[in-house]
Amino acid sequence: MHLSLRTLLLCTAIIVLLPASPGFAEAPRKIAIEIDGKAEFDVVYQRARTNATGAVIGGLIGAGIQAGIEADQDAKKRAELAHYVAEQAWRDVFIKTMTDTLAAKGIEPVWVDAGTHAKPGSADIYLTLFPETFGFRMVDSTTGLVSAYVEFDAIYSNQPISGKNKPPREPFYLTDKTQVSYDDLVKDNASINPRIESVLALAARRLTTKIVYNSR
Repeated sequence: MHLSLRTLLLCTAIIVLLPASPGFAEAPRKIAIEIDGKAEFDVVYQRARTNATGAVIGGLIGAGIQAGIEADQDAKKRAELAHYVAEQAWRDVFIKTMTDTLAAKGIEPVWVDAGTHAKPGSADIYLTLFPETFGFRMVDSTTGLVSAYVEFDAIYSNQPISGKNKPPREPFYLTDKTQVSYDDLVKDNASINPRIESVLALAARRLTTKIVYNSR
């Protein structure tokens, strides 16, 4: 049986159009997300300083006392900067950026209620986030320059994350590319929250890209 050119073209057009029709649309992949813990704002300045004076003082008065002194000094800096950081910065920036990035890649987040676990088969990817800290950290002990940073752990898998066989936590630590002295940061307090938001968004995109790449 011979088909006319017109019939062949018509059949080809139907085949091309079928995947685009609603009945053949590919369902979005789903990722179940659990959040275990709460991100805390912190400033790591004196605790990050490692120099000869600190070592001598630590040797004379004891490492525990020295650590306490440094922690108290950092607590004052933390209080000084916290006023300029949005109260829900981690949630509003990190979580929103991650959600938007996942959606752009065709992955639908399924949020798991606190204290519960995702059920098997409820998603294609399973993610547990363990927020730790975000804020500012001294990144150069010689110059005393600081950068915005975020630190957290994550577990992601193609299987529900529970029981004894769950994968080990993967640590994430990212700093913003820009560096500034602590004094200049205090003077330019309008830049404090934008710096925090920048590194949180960067971390969310980095995590999302890694999850998508490793779960193909």
